[in-house]
Amino acid sequence: MDDQWKISKHDPEWKNIFNNVASTLRHSLREAAVRIDHVGSTSVAGLDAKPIIDIQISVLDLDNDFLYRPQLEQAGFVCREENPDMTKRYFREQPGTRRTHIHVRQAGGISEQLTLLFRDYLRVHPEDCLRYAVEKHRLMELYRNERPKYVEGKGPIVWDILQKSHIWSQETGWRPGEPDW
Repeated sequence: MDDQWKISKHDPEWKNIFNNVASTLRHSLREAAVRIDHVGSTSVAGLDAKPIIDIQISVLDLDNDFLYRPQLEQAGFVCREENPDMTKRYFREQPGTRRTHIHVRQAGGISEQLTLLFRDYLRVHPEDCLRYAVEKHRLMELYRNERPKYVEGKGPIVWDILQKSHIWSQETGWRPGEPDW
């Protein structure tokens, strides 16, 4: 099995890897990036994850990819044109380099906000963080060779956590904090 396709114990080095990539992205994108954030499971201390760094880049005009696409490509990332999610533009690492997923989203858009809310909620709710990790391990065992089924299988717990995070956001007045970069 591909090392990128297994759940690993949380590795504190993931934060350093993010910081190195984000530094390069910030240098390349300059003011085109409103925010650069470490998202996904590797961004939550203590959460087991596939060792893939997910980075969310928030931009003011998602549809004007001239403002960010050439810079991302020059920094070594490849646009995945076949991405069906119209709320983002998706980039991946070049073959032979460390697995990194770049999600470019509209600043202030619902998908940008939900991604940050989900991450922030898990960072301060260890019981749901553990519950999510246990479910990911269960699904990985069940769908070891079927990535789409693994992803689909996470849907119910992700929606449950999003619902809880929505309530938490109302109770706390949550807003995205400062960007990671």
